[in-house]
Amino acid sequence: MVHDTRLSRAVVRMAMVVEDALQLVLLGLLRLRGRHHPTIVPFIGNGTPHRVRVHARVLLGRHEADAPATAVPGAPAPTVRSRRAILRASLARFLTVEVADARVRVTLGDHVIGARADREGYLDVLVEPSEPLTPGWHDVELALPDGTAVTAKVVVVDPQARIGLVSDVDDTILETGIGRGMAFIRAALLTEVQNRSPLPGAAALYNAFTERPGEPLRPVFYVSTSPWNLHEMLLEFIALRKFPLGPLQLTDWGPSREGLLRISATAHKTGLVRRMLAEHPHLRLVLIGDSGQLDPEIYAALAREHPDRIAAVYIRRTAHDAPSRTAQVDELAAEITAAGVPMLAANDSVEIAAHAVALGLLDASALPQVREGVRAAARERLVLLKG
Repeated sequence: MVHDTRLSRAVVRMAMVVEDALQLVLLGLLRLRGRHHPTIVPFIGNGTPHRVRVHARVLLGRHEADAPATAVPGAPAPTVRSRRAILRASLARFLTVEVADARVRVTLGDHVIGARADREGYLDVLVEPSEPLTPGWHDVELALPDGTAVTAKVVVVDPQARIGLVSDVDDTILETGIGRGMAFIRAALLTEVQNRSPLPGAAALYNAFTERPGEPLRPVFYVSTSPWNLHEMLLEFIALRKFPLGPLQLTDWGPSREGLLRISATAHKTGLVRRMLAEHPHLRLVLIGDSGQLDPEIYAALAREHPDRIAAVYIRRTAHDAPSRTAQVDELAAEITAAGVPMLAANDSVEIAAHAVALGLLDASALPQVREGVRAAARERLVLLKG
């Protein structure tokens, strides 16, 4: 076992050396093309009135930072692109050079701090303003020493909110095929965002969860093992399909201290949910995922660990489930429900909405809204088939 661990670490270290060498080659190519100036790609941050977490990445090889320009409040609508432009933009998300240890000035209101990106160019910094922030959206300016600057968005969770929604992305709100290699590549690189359909009724369901009448706005957190390179695409999808906006927590693909390819789904999602529970002690969380990967097992473990903080667990069945997997998830749902945390494996959004209404997590008016969302998706599919 010790020998295997040492061998694994040696393989990861070698892969990191190879990755660094490839980055140097890319940097040389970018310099030849005059695209060696750094830029900042901001991600959506979140936090409390007293502390917010700001995310971004410092890169070379991008003319401008698109994210989160297409999805944050007040942003212009996304434009239609040709198939060639789709592929070019998709490849550009991956053909980048990270700026390791970049110095970044972070400004929130009158509060200014200095921060550094990590080896992969990622910035993850906590900002504690001198005055409490109001719930809702705030701007954070991120600037490099050469004057390059962008605006990042952070959302402050309302301390009066009592329920939060945590949702997987891949095969939970849209079909990505992340568990099927070529399907994932085709969707990520060759499919326009406007042509990617959400799971029927999912947007109506999520809006019902976050905008319950008579309550403060409930936060939504999206978690996924998709790479950070797809952050823009996923934000654009969320905006186009009218899902409630919230932070996306993705992963870095490539060799790192977490492993050869990326952090595991279990470690990634478990760690994020635990952090959300710690940062927002007033929230009980509704967890939504799918049966295609390990969401049932991950969420069930969290429900056992925090039975008083997990309000419900919902698992969408995927079309590719084997009968043995269906039985396995049903058995797990029955076990967790018996232990005190409602867990349901559902075929569609209407089942989830009806269950949540019965639990008092949704208003009764949500059910017809979700049903209409499912019917609208069916009409859209029919139009596409006829076209």
